[in-house]
Amino acid sequence: MPSDLKLSNSTSARIVEIFSSLQGEGIYLGERQIFVRFGGCNLHCDYCDEPDTIPIPSGEVMELSQFQSEILKLKAERKHKSLSWTGGEPLLHVPFLLSAMPWIRKEGLLNYLETNGTRVDAFKQVKDLCDIVAMDIKLPSSTGREFWSEHLEFLRLLPKKSYAKVILTSQTTEAEWRQVIRILQESSPDIPLVLQPATPIGGIKPILPSQALKFLRQAQSLLKEVRLIPQWHPIWGLR
Repeated sequence: MPSDLKLSNSTSARIVEIFSSLQGEGIYLGERQIFVRFGGCNLHCDYCDEPDTIPIPSGEVMELSQFQSEILKLKAERKHKSLSWTGGEPLLHVPFLLSAMPWIRKEGLLNYLETNGTRVDAFKQVKDLCDIVAMDIKLPSSTGREFWSEHLEFLRLLPKKSYAKVILTSQTTEAEWRQVIRILQESSPDIPLVLQPATPIGGIKPILPSQALKFLRQAQSLLKEVRLIPQWHPIWGLR
């Protein structure tokens, strides 16, 4: 896929949905957020819980003015601390983000970016507008490809209050886990790391609890902050 692929411009983007919900993953679990789900992804992870967002193109074209109207409506209904840019992969929509993120800050919300951590050049364009980044470390056993070098560079760019997340399946290997720890040690050993057992959907088998706890102990002995946090959306029955 070309590195300069764009699914949006500065005044419109392909968006699947905009809604208010609780954050169901990571260290900001339970926080009320506005979610903006973009269409299109440059990866196809076997455990993806939003497979309808993967095809390029997917979602409907939304103008910036309509987007702003939807955000203001949700803001009026209840209090939110941040807006989660999610997908799909938000960094396929840099031109739109460059227009929308400053406006979100003016509206008193933090920009919370959820990303697969592979599009480094795209992230460099918006990193100063991101307040929090939830960056996935993608394992070859789930994606069929290696992104260690991209992840290493991406981790070095993260703003404060960010964290890295690794989704664990029955296919996750010891060698992969050693690589996860290595790139975190080389880039940002103080950044929180979240181990997330894959939600068993679409035939995906989560990692055995005993193996997840083993990985947790290994990481805790070498990194500053490591947590084991399952995905809670399915448990709560929320989007």
